[in-house]
Amino acid sequence: MSLSDKPTIVVWKYLTAENLDVINGATNNGNLMEVISGIFKLGDDSKSLVLLEFYFHILKFAKENSMNYAQTSTLFSIMKILLERCVATPFNNNSETYTFFKEILVKHSLQRPPYSVGVFDVGQVRKISEFVLNTFFRHYSMYKYVFTPKVRIDLTFEYDGLPPTPEPTPTPSEHSELQLEVEEEPVEEILPRELTEEEKNLKDVIQNAIGAELKQLQGRLETMISEHDEKISQQVEALEESIGMKSGRKSSKKKKVPTATLR
Repeated sequence: MSLSDKPTIVVWKYLTAENLDVINGATNNGNLMEVISGIFKLGDDSKSLVLLEFYFHILKFAKENSMNYAQTSTLFSIMKILLERCVATPFNNNSETYTFFKEILVKHSLQRPPYSVGVFDVGQVRKISEFVLNTFFRHYSMYKYVFTPKVRIDLTFEYDGLPPTPEPTPTPSEHSELQLEVEEEPVEEILPRELTEEEKNLKDVIQNAIGAELKQLQGRLETMISEHDEKISQQVEALEESIGMKSGRKSSKKKKVPTATLR
């Protein structure tokens, strides 16, 4: 996936009505996870388990909010595309992915064919925005760490006028003629000694200093978390305001979508 791709209509991109029939027939959470794993052929490795939980919570959210098949498939497609964009680069692209999310959500909230389709109403847009911000974007760095390929660079330097660096000599193996004989010597048991009064005082001073530093660090972390939550809340409010203004002008032309609902 290219990060320059523009949002497109993705109603039935990854889940078909037949897939949702099978998902709808799941009797409990364990059975639903087995169904998801079978549809997407997930294994038992760590990446597959993270993907399984990611897909499970999307479908569970859709079911709890009584979304029909088209809405469930659209939400699933949007979330899967967001994950693909997240891991498309090892560099931080949080802001770009969030902008893409707002654009693709609007594209599925206004009935203006062929540019957009009215799959979600205003209330669903608000709920989806809160869900995505509180789950996917809150754990954005974790998804990037799990799925982004690690970058490794090997550098080789060549200098004019100097002979090439010789190949490293192999270390002697068990079967080589060069074998080192190690003499076993008795190991003297070292017993811990008691601390002097000065050493005890020094230990207390160090522990007190570390404790104070840890309290300061905890305070700074709590402040950072509070600021981050406030920023997310502002982004949700801004998104709700923009979606509400745009959908209000077109609500009378909203197209009906299939009413099949996950039970």
